[in-house]
Amino acid sequence: MDDLMLEAKLDEYTTLTVAPIAPETYDEHVECNSLGGSLGYFLVRSSRSSNQPRFEVLAKAPTFEAAKEVFNMIVGGFRAKTAH
Repeated sequence: MDDLMLEAKLDEYTTLTVAPIAPETYDEHVECNSLGGSLGYFLVRSSRSSNQPRFEVLAKAPTFEAAKEVFNMIVGGFRAKTAH
């Protein structure tokens, strides 16, 4: 798997990222192995607001192309919402 990555800043504190994640990161942030393992591309929301940084796995896709589609839907919807 290539280490392809996408990233978009949603606001001054929050970033949405698509990337593979390390098995250790998967184990730490995915409860009960509910996404079927660390292989694939993950949509991750990270935030640096408040006193505690936040790292949250939102979804997993089997391919970069599939993850890119979900990423574009989220980012496009978010930008359309904030443009009004």
